[in-house]
Amino acid sequence: MKNLKKVLFVVVFILIAFVSGMFFANKQTEPEITSTLIQNRIEQASDLVTTKYHYAKVGKFENSLSLNGWSIPLTNKYFILTFEGDIQLGTDLSKANVEINDSTIYATVNKPTVLSNSIDESSIEVYDETKNIFNPISVSDYKAFAVEQKEKALSEAKKKGLMKTAQKNTEKSIKEIISIIPDTDDYTIEVTFKE
Repeated sequence: MKNLKKVLFVVVFILIAFVSGMFFANKQTEPEITSTLIQNRIEQASDLVTTKYHYAKVGKFENSLSLNGWSIPLTNKYFILTFEGDIQLGTDLSKANVEINDSTIYATVNKPTVLSNSIDESSIEVYDETKNIFNPISVSDYKAFAVEQKEKALSEAKKKGLMKTAQKNTEKSIKEIISIIPDTDDYTIEVTFKE
């Protein structure tokens, strides 16, 4: 009878030790949600492109030689082009700041900015241009025209609400990045933008 009690005691002790070990092992393998963990995940996305805007335009370049503010006759030059381009907006996430308060994750990031604005050279078509021997069209004319047209396209896109769209897309993308992290399901995610 004494031996049976000893064996039973040993079996119960081993069971308690096993169950306790499993419980603590599970606790240790669960990742702890910290602001550092979330900030590192966000920063891994680096320059996050959230919004792309495509444009197709027709533009005309025109100028002539001048002397003392007067246009010189027969020196007018111009060309008409059609072209397409793309604007990409995004956020530099290396400067993100994350805080956790109770069950809310607060992520503060820079406002979206223009990461690129480029004209697709293969889309350029020249419809009309002058062949003026007194004032020939030069490569610098095309370059100046491209810069001007890109700025115009960006200005028009901003008037159509491009920056607001970029902010909404950035907020959505950051929430998706955070929600991929295990055990963040029970947290509310708030994204704000630095002024």
